[in-house]
Amino acid sequence: MEEFLISSNGDQMSIYEETYRSFLSDRCIIFCGEIGDGVIDDAIMYILKWNKEDKDLPIEKRKKIRLYISSVGGSTFSANMLIDVIAQSKTPVIGVALDLVASAAYLCYLACHERYAFENSSFLQHEGDLSIGNSRSKFKQTAEFFDMMENRSKEFILSRTKMTSEFYDSVYEQEYWLYADKAQELGIVDKIVGKDCSIDEVL
Repeated sequence: MEEFLISSNGDQMSIYEETYRSFLSDRCIIFCGEIGDGVIDDAIMYILKWNKEDKDLPIEKRKKIRLYISSVGGSTFSANMLIDVIAQSKTPVIGVALDLVASAAYLCYLACHERYAFENSSFLQHEGDLSIGNSRSKFKQTAEFFDMMENRSKEFILSRTKMTSEFYDSVYEQEYWLYADKAQELGIVDKIVGKDCSIDEVL
C-alpha cells in the first residue's frame, strides 16, 4: 500500500511526490523515464528558471543544479533542446547517472558541466534509429539529414570525452555498453560515488 503525506495546504501527496518536491526546492531534477517533450520541458524550464534567479550572481556563488538521470533514451530532437540549455547554462549543471543512461539520455548527461556515476551505473552509446519517408525523395532528404545529425553527435561526443575519432568510428555501429569504471577511463564520467567521493557530494 502506498504511503501518503499531507501537505501544508491539506493536499494528499505520496512519499515519492513529497521527496520529488523537496529535491526541486534544492535544485535537484529527477530525470527518469523515456525522453519526450514532457520530461524534457520540465528540466529545461527549471534550468532556465534558476539561471534567471542567478542572473546577477557570479558563477562561483551560484547554487549548482543537479540532474539525476535514469533513462533508456528517446527522441534525439527533444534531447537536443536540453543539451543546448545545459551547455549554455551559466549556473553549473551536475549530471548524476543512476542505473542506466542510454542513447539520447547519454548525450544529455555528456552536456553536464560535471558528471558523476555510481559504481554499477551503466551507459549505452549507439547510432540512432531512423524513420524513412515513403518516397525516394523523402528517403534521400531524411538520410542526408540523419547523416548530418550523426556527424554533429560525433563532434559533440569527442568534445566531451577522451575518445579519439578512430575509437568512435570503431564502436559506431555497435551497441556500445559501459560500466562506470570504463566510462571514467574514456572521460565520460568525472567521479564515481564510493570510489572518488562519498554520496554527500551528489546530494
